[in-house]
Amino acid sequence: MSGRRLRKVKKHDEEITYWLSFSDLMSSLLIIFLLVSVYMLLDYKKAAAQAVAVSNELQDARSELEKFTSINDDIIKKIKEEFGDSLYIDDTGTLTLQSDLLFDSGKSELKAVGKEFIRKNMPRYFGILLKDPEIRSNIAKIIIEGYTDDLGDYHYGLDLSHDRALSVYTFIYNDPEFAGYREDLKNYIILTGRSETGFLKQMQDESVEDWRARNRRVEIKFELKYQEIFEYLKKSLDKEKI
Repeated sequence: MSGRRLRKVKKHDEEITYWLSFSDLMSSLLIIFLLVSVYMLLDYKKAAAQAVAVSNELQDARSELEKFTSINDDIIKKIKEEFGDSLYIDDTGTLTLQSDLLFDSGKSELKAVGKEFIRKNMPRYFGILLKDPEIRSNIAKIIIEGYTDDLGDYHYGLDLSHDRALSVYTFIYNDPEFAGYREDLKNYIILTGRSETGFLKQMQDESVEDWRARNRRVEIKFELKYQEIFEYLKKSLDKEKI
């Protein structure tokens, strides 16, 4: 009889222990669930805050892009109004000078007529870029870029095109007509020469000689400080990774 009661008490104790253990487990799981929920909530708030910060950075970048676009369009408009149809100005504001006007075939020394042409036109181009303080403060570089045709090998074309760009710059820098821009030009001018990589596409029904003549050219172009936009975007992307 006493043995039966002992077994019942023992069984009852085991049931209590079982339910206590199960209750502890459920309590622990509940605590873990609450902690996870709190962590997720905090993490969500952090992510939301980061998203807002990134959005603000992107908005800043968009504002910068709109500013540069407006300045760029204004410069191109002024250049085209200044020169009209007297010179070829493309939609980026690039001024194209045909090499046959500036140089003899295969030469990099400026002809007299080429010097007079540069003296007459380039101060007007530089004036648009450098006289207005707002425009000037947003100019990153002014590029003088030489191009050649397909006669001769790659390195010959590269050397000739670079030497022609250098001749144009040297004349501009030393000529009294450009004295007012001399210090600015040292800070802004970049010289490049292109060979095969700069060939223009031959148009339909265009003769080879006409195509070669179009390729023999010197281009004067400008670039704005677009890197500021890239810096904004880089900051935004870096914050998104945190």
